[in-house]
Amino acid sequence: MKKWFTFLFLTIGIFVLVGCTAKEFTTGEIVEFDKTQVKDTILTVWMDDTDGVLMDEIIPAFENANPGIIVEFQHMATVDAREKLKTFGQSGYGADIFQFPHDHMAQAILDDLVYVLPDTLMNSLEDKIIEVAMNIASLCYDSVTGSFECVAGSGKKLFAVPISVESVTIFYNKDLVSADKLPKTFEELIATAKTQTKFPRYFGSSSHWGDAYFLQGFHSAFGWTPFGANLNDATEVGYNDPKLIASLEWLINELKPVVTGNGNHDSVAATSLFEEGKLPFLLSGPWQINSFRAAGINYGAITLPTINGNKPKTFAGAQMLAVYKYSQNKEAAIKFVEFMASEEAAEILYRTSGDCPALKEEIIATIPGLKDDEAMQVMLEQLETSVPMPTIPEVTYYWGPSETMLKNLWNSQGVIADEVKTAEKSYKAARDLAS
Repeated sequence: MKKWFTFLFLTIGIFVLVGCTAKEFTTGEIVEFDKTQVKDTILTVWMDDTDGVLMDEIIPAFENANPGIIVEFQHMATVDAREKLKTFGQSGYGADIFQFPHDHMAQAILDDLVYVLPDTLMNSLEDKIIEVAMNIASLCYDSVTGSFECVAGSGKKLFAVPISVESVTIFYNKDLVSADKLPKTFEELIATAKTQTKFPRYFGSSSHWGDAYFLQGFHSAFGWTPFGANLNDATEVGYNDPKLIASLEWLINELKPVVTGNGNHDSVAATSLFEEGKLPFLLSGPWQINSFRAAGINYGAITLPTINGNKPKTFAGAQMLAVYKYSQNKEAAIKFVEFMASEEAAEILYRTSGDCPALKEEIIATIPGLKDDEAMQVMLEQLETSVPMPTIPEVTYYWGPSETMLKNLWNSQGVIADEVKTAEKSYKAARDLAS
């Protein structure tokens, strides 16, 4: 009987060993059964990449560096991602990673969508990412009160990884303007615009003259930023500030006559004129560069010239990647957002999309082509003095009243004192209604 039991156990043991080791089929293929039982982690990534040219290279690069993680990419416009993800709530079925412009971040946090990234990641990224971008991505936040105010005992946390940075600069046509004629002051530029007769217009904007994002550089030359000096005081947006009033007077009395004349804020198709070789100077951003190249424009770039001796400080913007708070794959998702801040991802981003990675100068210098890209280097120079576009939730209620105010001043000869009061009331009404 003992011999029979011994034989039985030995037989079972042999089958177990065979079942747990690799088996070679008649085709010669070896299947390791123990490894086939390990499931891959599947990450759903929402990125604003219409043609997929960026993600076509990012995905294999990331997957090669992170075996066992599979990336499923879905194109999602940055301005739509937050609202789309809200429909999933706390279900955990939304995207694991989503992209948004940085001024959507505070609202995404209030919507309970953003996972706070580890302090270890924040510390490591501080050595790689430029300061203005890290300042944008790091916030104080009290989840109980919903306050973003930094108080004693509170510290900033990293809520997203900035992957690219941007600012407006002034592009110029090298075939129309020689290097020795580039203006160092707006007074020079305006004086030339008044006297030249060769072009229908001399200077324009790729947006329109009611766009508060584009106009911030002018306002800052007069010492004004919205929401106070730190851009975070939602109680007083500051339309009544004499500094803004001085900026508005300059825009209407000095700039308007040479950029639109008696026309409305959007009456000049400046981008088309620039791409047709009929406009020497254009206020725009890096998002327009591919279009300039396609049009065959021999373009260069300069930082915004001084106004009354003061250097304009534009808004700095950033594209952010965040981990969905209720993702079921947070560990893998953190690896992905960290990878997107790597030199490898930055090289792919610049080469495929023309975007400027949010990395420090010494790292930027290692990316092929970027250190020799005149327009990008000028934008990085502009960013050295830029201010972060406000991230407080109330910034949502700033853009509308600002645009209405500027349109009324530009198009209807509105009275500045009246328009700033109306804008202040409109902002506060929208803010208070939302709260």
